[in-house]
Amino acid sequence: MQRALTEISYEPYFILLKLLNRIRRFLQHIPFLKKFIKTDSTLETRLSVWTTSFTSIQRQITELSSFGKLVRSIKTSLSVLVSAIVVISFRERLQAYNWVHWAPMTTALVSESSEGGTLRLSFHRLMAVLLGSTYAYVIVLVTQNHIAVGICIFLFVELMEYLKTDPQREYFAAVCVQSASIITFLSNRAGQMNTSNQAVLARTSLTFLEIFIHVIISNLLLPITARALIKKKGNHSFMLFKPKK
Repeated sequence: MQRALTEISYEPYFILLKLLNRIRRFLQHIPFLKKFIKTDSTLETRLSVWTTSFTSIQRQITELSSFGKLVRSIKTSLSVLVSAIVVISFRERLQAYNWVHWAPMTTALVSESSEGGTLRLSFHRLMAVLLGSTYAYVIVLVTQNHIAVGICIFLFVELMEYLKTDPQREYFAAVCVQSASIITFLSNRAGQMNTSNQAVLARTSLTFLEIFIHVIISNLLLPITARALIKKKGNHSFMLFKPKK
């Protein structure tokens, strides 16, 4: 910094800088303009401005969507479209009844997983739907009482909250609570607790179907496995930290 100030002070940029500083000093004598005039500009302040600008540009570039994210978005959109078409076309055979909207919802939620993690997340969601729906169906069938159902659901939610303390089981626990709550809500008809076989069958069958559709599309359209993704990230990190000769 000191070398730049002493050796290149007569370069065109520094001549312009000195001229601008003199204009600032002159304008500072005008009362109504004084508060708008900043202090003299130096090489240090200019460098800090440039650093901030370049950092902002770098941040904008790194935050742009990658090709992998674009492919993932296309897969999600295609999966939701195909699932909606299949469920609407075969509503009666799938026993979807009035819950056809669960199909695209399930596909969109499963698609939230990172690249390479579709199978793992799909398996967790399938097991969670089966457990939550079956639990709610059984307690409604056995108790047939609002208070008893409320107590059982409360205990189930508390158990799932404990499981959510483990990051690997957080998604599984959340879907379990969601499924149990949906089946319990649908079982309450006109103030009476009645078991809803249709809701349980619809939610389970649609979950099976939409996970199957999304897994097929994810593996047909530019598939990427978790192992390949880890290898890619590992190579990228190695190149970043590789010492220069």
